[in-house]
Amino acid sequence: MSTTAISLATDYRKLQEMADSGDELTPEMVADTLSGIEGMLEDKFDALMALVRNTLGQAEICANEAKRMSARKKSFDNQAEIYRKYILECMIQAGKDSIKTASNTYTARKGTKKLVITDVNLLPDEYVDSVSQVQIITTPKADEIKAALNEGLSIAGAKFETGERSLAVR
Repeated sequence: MSTTAISLATDYRKLQEMADSGDELTPEMVADTLSGIEGMLEDKFDALMALVRNTLGQAEICANEAKRMSARKKSFDNQAEIYRKYILECMIQAGKDSIKTASNTYTARKGTKKLVITDVNLLPDEYVDSVSQVQIITTPKADEIKAALNEGLSIAGAKFETGERSLAVR
């Protein structure tokens, strides 16, 4: 007999089927064996759940570390931008538009033009696209649909489905 959880579960099921078919096993033998397998299976499940909790803890540690590192990256990015602005300020103060060193060439570029709309209502019609939209939002009344289906009514576009089985752990 294997000691993996899935093997124990399979053995448990086979033993139940043998007991139901009335093979040469006495009820006491079946009960003792089922009890033993069930105990081992419970131990396996507890060990697996401890592993699940440990893995979830590690995932949370990684998430927290990712947040911390993201904040640290942002801090470094901000510091780098402060240094760049300081270099620019020094160049402007010195009256230099360009400085060449052995490692880098620094240039104080002129600002680029950027369009800023101060008041859309004052713009001439030829510079404005006006779009009229009507939006219809359909929201199903889930509670009423559930009640009707529970009463046995058939509603097109709605039905009950049984989802996949899941594990609940307390």
